[in-house]
Amino acid sequence: MNGAEGLTGSCRACGTTLDRALVREVRHFEETRLLEVTCGGCERQFLAIHVEAVAIDALTVEDVAEAAEQLACARSLSDLFAPGDLDLPDAA
Repeated sequence: MNGAEGLTGSCRACGTTLDRALVREVRHFEETRLLEVTCGGCERQFLAIHVEAVAIDALTVEDVAEAAEQLACARSLSDLFAPGDLDLPDAA
């Protein structure tokens, strides 16, 4: 993350917008980053967490109707799942 890219809002202490802040990445894990933010106005430091937005495909009414139809017609789990999906090793 370069600078304050992606940060919104303003400093609670002085009101300066965070797009003028100095940002340093302290740690990251997968899509989550711990940031050290220094306000460009009053130079106060605080930590922020930034999580990358992940696109989610929304369900449609058609998806739900199709799933409901499959469930209504199913007589056993093998009607819903492929044979390999039901093999659970070491299942007791």
